[in-house]
Amino acid sequence: MYDFKNNKETEPLYKQIYDQVLEGITSGKLSPGDKTLSEKELCDTFGVSKTTSRKALDMLAEQGIIVRRPGKGSFVAESAIYAYDGMQKDTIAFRSSIGLLIPDFSDAFGKRLICSIEEACGALGYHLILKRSKESQEEEKKALRALMSENIAGVLMIPVHGEHYNREILNQILHERPFVFIDRKMQGLPVPTVSTDTIAASITAIKKLLDLGHRNIGFFSGEPLYVSTVEDRMYGFMKAFSDYGLPFSEDCFCPPLESINDIDMVTRFLEEHPEITAVFTSEFEIALLVKNAVENMGRKIPQDISIITFDSPQYSSDFTYIKQNEDAMGKKAVEILHRIITSGMSTGSVDDVLLPAELVHNNSIRALSGESDYSH
Repeated sequence: MYDFKNNKETEPLYKQIYDQVLEGITSGKLSPGDKTLSEKELCDTFGVSKTTSRKALDMLAEQGIIVRRPGKGSFVAESAIYAYDGMQKDTIAFRSSIGLLIPDFSDAFGKRLICSIEEACGALGYHLILKRSKESQEEEKKALRALMSENIAGVLMIPVHGEHYNREILNQILHERPFVFIDRKMQGLPVPTVSTDTIAASITAIKKLLDLGHRNIGFFSGEPLYVSTVEDRMYGFMKAFSDYGLPFSEDCFCPPLESINDIDMVTRFLEEHPEITAVFTSEFEIALLVKNAVENMGRKIPQDISIITFDSPQYSSDFTYIKQNEDAMGKKAVEILHRIITSGMSTGSVDDVLLPAELVHNNSIRALSGESDYSH
């Protein structure tokens, strides 16, 4: 370990303890991953109360210098980086890096989320490293390994859709790397997720169409696979009909699109189901695809078919859409990851967070002829 030297009589005792731990790290006596003195050992060394020693350790943990692990003790943070201001060691500032791994982003969803995460990380003193997986599990694996080589403190990520879990995620979780998922929940993995309450949001959207008299409502999405986003939107769709005491037709469920550019499949489906008067899509790009297919068929929106979707660029007024709170999502995800990093708690001990969404009304929906805009 290292020796304490109580040579700053004018400073509070907790600050003296803080300084001595810091000195032990910067001098090389303590390295990342090494265990520091416990609260009791600090009490005995300084002759102070547990409250004082705990305050010093809390201060070190809040700055990302140490990680406190309940039942195990306090350890020098693996990703603690210190920089000298000239030759003055007492101006040392510790800074940790957080990795953000996402499939991609667009004006419809992701751009504001990244800005929110970056702002929240900056406020807590973290450096943000952004990687894109491009919806490829192989790219996701490479990006995760690259982030770990940066010796980061933790990872925020939107997992890739896939038939199986990415083994690299499992590997990092088994090594107790702090993780928080955003937007997509991976069932069975002990990782907290911050996401929109998509079930409630979907129910709100479908009930709006039901209020307008629509009964044959088409559902368009990509593959649900092993993440919760699409499945939750589908469940919300069906739950809205159930709440109204109405049957829904499974014939109106378009098979999952393998590509968001598959306009031929969308056109064929709509031609085979002329009874459809409204459409709910799981994402903005699919709504655009449906709109193009409808117009290619010589029909109009919303006169012939109404559309509601998830997400939309702020500059677009094409669709009535469900607006997710990306600002709150990003800030909450960083807050949870920071708590996991500084407290040393396991990811499995943190609950998921569901955030409310807002239905934004534009001109892509209308009441069926002879129907009024009523509330159930």
